[in-house]
Amino acid sequence: MVTSGSEPDPHRYRALAPVPPEGALDPGALVPGQGPVELEIGFGRGLFLYQRAEVLAASEGAPGRILGIEVKRKLGFQVGEHCARRGLGNVLVWAADARDVLSRIQPGGQIERVFMHFPDPWWKKRHQKRRLTGDAMLDQIARVLRNGGEFLMQTDVVERAERHRLALLEHPEFQLGGEDGWVVTNTYQARSNREVRAEEDGLPVHRVLGIRR
Repeated sequence: MVTSGSEPDPHRYRALAPVPPEGALDPGALVPGQGPVELEIGFGRGLFLYQRAEVLAASEGAPGRILGIEVKRKLGFQVGEHCARRGLGNVLVWAADARDVLSRIQPGGQIERVFMHFPDPWWKKRHQKRRLTGDAMLDQIARVLRNGGEFLMQTDVVERAERHRLALLEHPEFQLGGEDGWVVTNTYQARSNREVRAEEDGLPVHRVLGIRR
């Protein structure tokens, strides 16, 4: 057991981190709270998740919920603990591969928004299979989004953003939002840790928005 204020052995995170149950996953039934469900893929240290959860909870007449997925077990455990300490009752956190989770979400068409902040570029060819913005991933995101749902990706790598924009442009289930896919301002009242750091360092943040047809 992990006591309050203690730090578990790093090797134990695999057992301690919250993971999704087996079989089909219904976010509408599994995520606590009420209202539409949003999804953040790769929440990292969790700043966007915390802030967005608070915004959704405070929305008068239209509360919402958010599901966070992070492949790193240590971050999954830590962010889950922080959510509990903050009393965020509209958040569910899983330490898992987003590709596996997306493939098991049933029924489809129930996610309001999908956020992906600063995914790793994986420049080397042998690492391309790790990319989170390939065609198979877009197919799954399109399947779980409701009609008119949003998919926002942010990065400080312009080549990455343009590749993603073109993939959305060519995908039959998406149309580009914003100005030909580009969005200048983050309007979601929440920022990821990487976004804050990029702005502090004076790096431009490139935002691409896709809308589910």
